[in-house]
Amino acid sequence: MKILPYVKEPTSEQLKLIGDRQPGFRIINGAAGTGKTTIALQRLKELTTVRLWRKQRYEHEAPVRVLVLAFNRTLEGYITELARKSIPSEDALQLEVSTFARWARSLITDPKIADSGQTNNMLQPHLQKLSTKASHKFLVDEVDYILGRFSPDELSTYLTVTRIGRGASPRVDRKLREILLNDTIPAYTESKAKAGVIDWNDLAIYAANAKPDIRYDIVVIDEAQDFSANQVRAVLRHLQDSHTTTFILDGIQRIYPRGFTWSEVGIQVRPEMVRTLKENHRNTIEIAAFAHALVSDLSADGDNSRETLPDFKSCKRSGQKPLVLVGKFSDQLRFMLKNLSQAINQGTESVAILHPLGGGWFDETRRVLNSLGISFCELTGRNEWPSGSEVVALSTMQSAKGLEFDHVLIPGLNQEVTSHGPEDHDTDRDRLRRTLAMAIGRARKTVMIGYKPGEGSSLISLLNRSTYRSVKV
Repeated sequence: MKILPYVKEPTSEQLKLIGDRQPGFRIINGAAGTGKTTIALQRLKELTTVRLWRKQRYEHEAPVRVLVLAFNRTLEGYITELARKSIPSEDALQLEVSTFARWARSLITDPKIADSGQTNNMLQPHLQKLSTKASHKFLVDEVDYILGRFSPDELSTYLTVTRIGRGASPRVDRKLREILLNDTIPAYTESKAKAGVIDWNDLAIYAANAKPDIRYDIVVIDEAQDFSANQVRAVLRHLQDSHTTTFILDGIQRIYPRGFTWSEVGIQVRPEMVRTLKENHRNTIEIAAFAHALVSDLSADGDNSRETLPDFKSCKRSGQKPLVLVGKFSDQLRFMLKNLSQAINQGTESVAILHPLGGGWFDETRRVLNSLGISFCELTGRNEWPSGSEVVALSTMQSAKGLEFDHVLIPGLNQEVTSHGPEDHDTDRDRLRRTLAMAIGRARKTVMIGYKPGEGSSLISLLNRSTYRSVKV
């Protein structure tokens, strides 16, 4: 699968970040298309070169240890492939690219981790007792939020703290907080102990408490807005005293129900530690404007998220207006592929077909592609970037996070696959808005979205009619 190239000549905005070699923390904010991942890797290359030079000059015996943590396995594979092309391969350098989960598991002896189905089953009887209008999924996410944000000895803080990252609806009042904290979570903890399992939040706690056999000189955390507070705390426990740690984030693209302040995890932020990338190098003006409408009225959510809205004013290129297709799924997809047939046949440009959900939801897509003789690869859940010549990739929206393609196709955007609560700022609705805007922002040249007549996602109504062209197929 083709990987789009770096921006060859860094801008003055980017050069300041690449050349910053001082130890300590750096927090880089930037909307989709501003080159966050590219800058992270260029900065990684610069810092690694400097550390290796110092090691040689001062004859240090220990290797330079570098850790890069990605949001998911797909992004891990993408970054690993890019790192191979840019970071020197030397015996004196130990470079580790991983997801948080895989890195944390490496620190613990054979952890047995409950999957989402087990977690739901263990929480179900305790959540059924609650008298609330909130859905079961919302309450499961709330428990995950509590256990991910607060360390075990500070859980009581949840009773009064502002719930960053959880939206305004449904409302969680003091009474419900007390029940979750004093009844639900202790019962859930007991259920895990009886089953002999831990959950992903426990894994972060155990990783934080693991003896740091390896301490890292350089750390980069990409898509840091989707890391929990306890995951960040775990990483901080494994740093050298003179480390350089860079967080790359975009609050508007937050997908998971997480949120915290830097001071909570022990990072005292000073103005010189925070940089914001504003120039959009990826999207056309039309694509950025299309995505902007989905998230422009979302409230500030954590540190500097208002500064990272998709910015069509900073785009350097103009292109086609995105298309919104109305028709049967197979007709949507065939129209999209016909429009891109030249690029696909020549193998010159990359195409991503994205969907809110994975698994069987891609069956019809696979059937249509096979019937047209179009080869494709699948990215979701892979931690190695596909090495074949395919230019068409299938992926869930979430797995496409942090990636980049020439063309993005999102057929089948129906309400069935984007369900949420009834209120305007329902937590799930806001999450879906962020996810769709993020998916649109993966594209460099064109975007096409499709839905079935009468069954379109409610997200379609949030799009600005002046930013796209509607087509019946």
